[in-house]
Amino acid sequence: MTALWRLQTWSFVLMSVVGGYIASLFTSFNTWVCVLRKKWSKWFSFRILEVCIISVITSIILFALPLGGQCHKCDTQDPKHCVKGASMFMTFAGYGCGDGEYNDIAVLVFNPQGFKIQALFASPHGTFHISSLLLYSAMYYFLAAITYGAFIPSGLFTVSLIFGGCFGRLWAEVLSWMGLVKGSVDGVVGIYALLGSAAFLGGLMRMSASMCLVLMEMTGAPNTLPFLMLALTISKGVGDRFNYSVFDHQIMLKGFSFIGGIPEHLIKQAHLDAEDIMSKSRVSATFHIEELVENLLNTLDTHKTTGAFPVLSVPTQPDDPGNFMGIISRQSVMELVSKHGDNAEPINLSSKVEVAPVVIPPGMPLPFIYHVMQEQGLNYVPVIRQHGPLEGMVSRNDIVNVQNTQLDRFHVKEHMQQVAQDIDRGRILQSMHIEKQTAALVNAIKAPLIKTKDLLVKDIREHDELIDEINDHAPMIYLGPEGVRHTSSSRRTTRQTSLNTSAGGGERRSGLREEPRCHTEYDKL
Repeated sequence: MTALWRLQTWSFVLMSVVGGYIASLFTSFNTWVCVLRKKWSKWFSFRILEVCIISVITSIILFALPLGGQCHKCDTQDPKHCVKGASMFMTFAGYGCGDGEYNDIAVLVFNPQGFKIQALFASPHGTFHISSLLLYSAMYYFLAAITYGAFIPSGLFTVSLIFGGCFGRLWAEVLSWMGLVKGSVDGVVGIYALLGSAAFLGGLMRMSASMCLVLMEMTGAPNTLPFLMLALTISKGVGDRFNYSVFDHQIMLKGFSFIGGIPEHLIKQAHLDAEDIMSKSRVSATFHIEELVENLLNTLDTHKTTGAFPVLSVPTQPDDPGNFMGIISRQSVMELVSKHGDNAEPINLSSKVEVAPVVIPPGMPLPFIYHVMQEQGLNYVPVIRQHGPLEGMVSRNDIVNVQNTQLDRFHVKEHMQQVAQDIDRGRILQSMHIEKQTAALVNAIKAPLIKTKDLLVKDIREHDELIDEINDHAPMIYLGPEGVRHTSSSRRTTRQTSLNTSAGGGERRSGLREEPRCHTEYDKL
């Protein structure tokens, strides 16, 4: 069976490419729906109304969808569980099918999700009609895109398995209908359903290694590991060509200070250091080791979103800002203020000051700052020079701003703002920016073709230059008037000999022709 699957590698690769692109479209469409939802979600009543509307629409579509299904004969004598490979699978024969038959879409609609996955992965060729798979997967795709992100508990893993299983099975059925795949062989349609799920998961979540292990453990088939790795890697690469993962888009929509999602090579190419991204304005939001209550309250009121403040030593000179001593949290400052009250005496903050676990120099590259903040779980990192004065602070918000403005090659944040502006102006359909999606697809198709063309042109040019160089150094033969053949090691030597002869005496000039006739070794043969 594994040898048979190797023959289908070309089909697996093509299916992974298409699956990765479909998953990226899901992310873009879901992002547009969430931006549209965000306009009215500030009202709690709208959130409840939206959930009710989604529930009603989903119920109507799913109850009407089996009317477009196809009837198939049961594989067993049990009229309720007649789909081979999916025990305890209700068939719901009441949807226009006679005795001993089942409705294929009703099987996918009215059964629990675990049994749907079992049927898609295990049932043989012909269990589901091509039109039924296409209709059900299209509706499932649409409903999942508008539901994810609403104010109800929802996930995407099982949804991705079901849609990807339908997509892979549809791919196999079409190839079988075209005669390119022997769908009647046991396990062929099932492996396509599994790899279809892997392709959609890879393009949607961009977690190749973890998804590969989950799918392999779920199916209990270690021989599928190379093909799962192939499908997940290719689909992830295709998805990365168009946008980020669906989770990264949701994090941007929610406004969370999440660091990541940007490839490391792009971070290195930016050539940014700590002094380029640090907030120098945060230096003004500092406390000395001894501060008046009034100054503490004013600083807390001015910087309401700041969770921690740098603490400096008392300056010894008017121009001395003081050396950095540590960090104190907002909560600690409020506790000290409430403890001392409106005391006119300065409050000593040393009891609540925490020594910064990590300090960085101004010249530290951005990739190292990424690793430090992610591994240590830090929200703020002071920037100082060898235990000197504080020069700035690097926070998670600072790095997120750099990600959105300088490192984001897709400009997702700007795109979301543009979509929101179009929606505010009433341009709902125009806000989808379909032309940009089309241009991105065309560019993704043309870019490798153009690169391949450039490589071919370069190879041909180098080949022609090599041929010219060989011809320049090839031995040449020319004939004198008496038929004597003279051979030179190169054309350049031949030209030099002719010049020397012309510059010689009359006898030597008359012994050679003015325009010698040259022949290559090929002409001689």
